[in-house]
Amino acid sequence: MTTLTYRGGGKTLTSSDSRFDLAHYARKLVLAWTRWQTAREIEAMPFDIRKDIGWPSTDDSKHRTM
Repeated sequence: MTTLTYRGGGKTLTSSDSRFDLAHYARKLVLAWTRWQTAREIEAMPFDIRKDIGWPSTDDSKHRTM
């Protein structure tokens, strides 16, 4: 069994704990990638559709309705 000691925290982890941390990191990475991809898809939609679903505009002054 492997034991790791982090410099800053002084915490020790066994190899099974480090696998859990790696899995947690991988899930966070996938979630961030999915959010980024969804934001890109929404930004590719026409302005009126984004406005209808409540997506914030980066520059409302260009698309003001009178």
